[in-house]
Amino acid sequence: MTFQMWSHFHFFFILSPFLFALLFYFLFKRFDEKKLRLIGIWFSLIGIALLVGRNIEIYFKVGEINPEIIPLQICHFANFVLLFAFLLKSNTLFAIAFCFNLPAAFVSIIFANGLTNYTTLISWQGAAYIFGHMLIVGVVIWAFLNKMVHLNIKIVHKAVGIILILFLLSIVVNNLFEKWMSPHASNYFYTMTPEQGTPLEFFYSLGHQITIFGLEVNLLYIVTLLVVGYVVVLFFYGLYSLVTLSNRNKINAREKAA
Repeated sequence: MTFQMWSHFHFFFILSPFLFALLFYFLFKRFDEKKLRLIGIWFSLIGIALLVGRNIEIYFKVGEINPEIIPLQICHFANFVLLFAFLLKSNTLFAIAFCFNLPAAFVSIIFANGLTNYTTLISWQGAAYIFGHMLIVGVVIWAFLNKMVHLNIKIVHKAVGIILILFLLSIVVNNLFEKWMSPHASNYFYTMTPEQGTPLEFFYSLGHQITIFGLEVNLLYIVTLLVVGYVVVLFFYGLYSLVTLSNRNKINAREKAA
């Protein structure tokens, strides 16, 4: 079983996170917050189990540790962000999940070109890509529907600060791993090269690779990623604010009518 872009299966893949979120929202809507958080923890652990299985499969194929096995890619560490968001009831971690991990994972579902390189989807790698991304997007939406995501501009900017630190660290880590684990490529946060078939390719074409303090970097590409990333985070915060305001107005209208 192979994957084809814009096939019926791909369109179902795009819809799957929303179907997942709605299904489990109505299935567990009568549960209290404590039980919902426990369910969220289990969803996160399933995502981590898929990731671990994927990494074990890659290790046995390659026969050595390489950057693909270390879960520092955006959609890999998203599973851990969600786990600790549920465990700690952390508004900052939920902000990272909602404003950053969710759009990043959903873009990976829409531009799922990487799946076309798999000889079969019947593997841990195929399952981890499909169900892993579906879980990230679906669980975050499910948490939002259950009012577990609480954001304000201060929380969002705190989340942005953490993301910025991780983003800049990824440039250093990618350069070091490319030297230490050559010939395996390291591309956490896509700061070295863009994902093929995505808008990142256009951003990369705007500049060129240079060396700064011994680090290989496409400076204009990096700056563009930072700007676009910040706009995306603010857009999702704005979306959250609009939906929250709309729900609050509906509740007020019902109370007045009563």
